[in-house]
Amino acid sequence: MLNFLLDIIFPMDRCSLCQKPGRYSTTRPWCDECAEAIRSMHEKMHICDRCGKVIDEDKFLCRDCLEKEPPFAIARAVGPYEDSCRIAIKVLKFLGKKNLAVVMGSMMAEVVEKEPRFFPIDLIIPVPASRGHIQQRGFNQTAELARVIGKKLKIKMEDKVLIRVKETPPQRELSKEEREKNLLFAFKVQDKEKIYRKNILLVDDVYTTGSTSRECTRTLLEAGAARVAVITWATGHGF
Repeated sequence: MLNFLLDIIFPMDRCSLCQKPGRYSTTRPWCDECAEAIRSMHEKMHICDRCGKVIDEDKFLCRDCLEKEPPFAIARAVGPYEDSCRIAIKVLKFLGKKNLAVVMGSMMAEVVEKEPRFFPIDLIIPVPASRGHIQQRGFNQTAELARVIGKKLKIKMEDKVLIRVKETPPQRELSKEEREKNLLFAFKVQDKEKIYRKNILLVDDVYTTGSTSRECTRTLLEAGAARVAVITWATGHGF
């Protein structure tokens, strides 16, 4: 009902990704061509069996997972962090188009449903945003995605259990090693009873080096979680 009312109050007359004129809505925020591009990108991806990063077809695991086993059980994404998938997350994050989270979260939920290794799932937890990002954007895009995923999978979502306790500088220009150091002890579980012996689905928007997912997973496991799996909208390239 809320989405229906938003579509009436704020009608969409352009594709959220390519700006093609037309009639769009919360459940159809982009044109058929952009939808097909995202679907095609997902189907053509050859990924690391563990972390889901895009790798060469003759490989089974990426270099990072071969060198150091990730703490999470599995990570997957809807598509690679390029073209339409990259534009979608930037529109959601930086233009504040929260309505995109409805379709994006639904597509992330479909990826989870199709991969048996994600289950069982007892609780869904989003990666917490920094205070600066929330003040700047007015919302945490990861929590918006996690909320939709929770509704689709009929699993409870908690966005106040895992919190960020250390403000970190932007990660974009940092190396993998610098990112890991930057994020060390940046997160904390403030209600350990809610995750004790629980199977957690961790939600983030983008998986690039994996530093954020690894640190959040480490924090959750050390606080008593039984298992953590990761779902993101987009993923980077491995080697």
